[in-house]
Order: sequence, then C-alpha cells, then structure tokens
Amino acid sequence: MPNSGRRALLAGFLAAAGTARAAGVEAARIARLVRAYPDHLAGVEGDLLVWRDGARMPIGAGLPERPFEVMLHDATVADGLRQPYRPGPTDGPPPRDFSPGRIRNAALFTRMYGDCHGGGVSPRGVAWMGRQRLPVTTVNGVADRLERIAASLEGLPDRFQAYLVPSAGTLSCRGVADTGLVSMHAFGAAIDINTRNSDYWHWARARGDGEIPYRNRIPFEIVEAFEAEQFIWGGKWYHYDTMHFEYRPELFD
Repeated sequence: MPNSGRRALLAGFLAAAGTARAAGVEAARIARLVRAYPDHLAGVEGDLLVWRDGARMPIGAGLPERPFEVMLHDATVADGLRQPYRPGPTDGPPPRDFSPGRIRNAALFTRMYGDCHGGGVSPRGVAWMGRQRLPVTTVNGVADRLERIAASLEGLPDRFQAYLVPSAGTLSCRGVADTGLVSMHAFGAAIDINTRNSDYWHWARARGDGEIPYRNRIPFEIVEAFEAEQFIWGGKWYHYDTMHFEYRPELFD
C-alpha cells in the first residue's frame, strides 16, 4: 500500500477512535444524570431520556458542540453535561467560558421541580444560621441537604458569619440576570449567601482584551460544606457569581 494510502487509513482509524471515545464519554455523563435523579429518571432509550412516569424527553446526544453562547441560550440535555464540575480547591481562575452548570436544559428541571409561575414548586422552610428561614424545595431532598450544610457551617468560627448572613435568597420565580433564562432559584434549588462579601462578573469591568478579571473573597471552607452535599459553586464559573450555590449532582464526577 502506498504511503498516502497508509496515512489516509491511519487518519480514518484515529478519527473513528476519537468519535467512539467521545461517544463513550457522553454516554457516561448521561448515565450519571440518570443516577443523580433516581426518583425521576428511569433510564435511556436511544436518544430519549425516560422518566419514571413513562414520559420521554430528547437528549441531543451525538451532536457537535456549539459555541458557548449558543448552548447557554438553547441547551439540549446533553449540552448541560458537557462541562463537569470539579470539586475541591481551585488552582486559579476558570478558563474562558468554563462555567459548569450555567448551560442547562430548562425543560428538564421544570419537569422535575415544577413551574414556579404555575405554583408548581413545593418548598418548606429551612433554618439558616439561626437568623433566617428560607423556602427550599423538598424535591430530591434539597431542603434536607441545605439543613445539613447549615449545620456544618454553624460549626465554623464566627468570622465566617459575615459571608453567610444574611442570605440573599433561595426560591425566587425569576430568570438569570444576563440571559433571562430560568434560574435554579425558580425551583427553590439554589441559595445566594451574603452579597456584601461576594463578587459577580457583571460588577467587574472587562479588560481591553475582553477578558473578565476574576475576583473571589469566599473562603473555601464554605464552598467545601456545599460541595459535600453536591451543590455547585458559582465561583468556579468563568462568568463567576461567588454568592451562588445550586444543587446539581449530575455534574459531579
């Protein structure tokens, strides 16, 4: 076989291997999604997510990755799994457009938690740091998890209180500030801690090259308590929101 033929054959083999590897990674992420929400999801049939009540929902598996802004505004279920969350201490600012959890399929979570506009969300009060009572969804045990987080945080030294209270809120039937898309706050599955000692990318002035300068003042001990209950932290987003935590178990490896 001529050298050109061998090169073409090798290129084809490597391309096929890369495609198979990508499909395997995506399948593992979808399987993790099903495991993360056992009360709601029963499995997968082809490119359909199967719900416990028999409903089917398109996944969008096997499609090429689109630009971040496109996925942010029009996410498939598969798009929402492309960026896994990395628990533990950070080793620097997040890379550009690495914001695991910001890309999410609204239909998935609305079906799971209920539509706040239609009164479909069923919260209960959770005591927060002995100072507030916050409405939090009972779906997926989120309220129970936040109670355990609060108990863990109450064991920290008093200096941490300045970051935690007052909470800026949990359940709020509103969209995300920069996109207008449904927020996890609309489901009662998110919490914002004290804004006074938090940082938010919209408050920062972009540099001349368009990059957003990263800033964070939240101690890792606080982040660690949330991550132990599979809440992701907005401080690990390129579009950072360091006051923000939301329950997203499907994104944890």
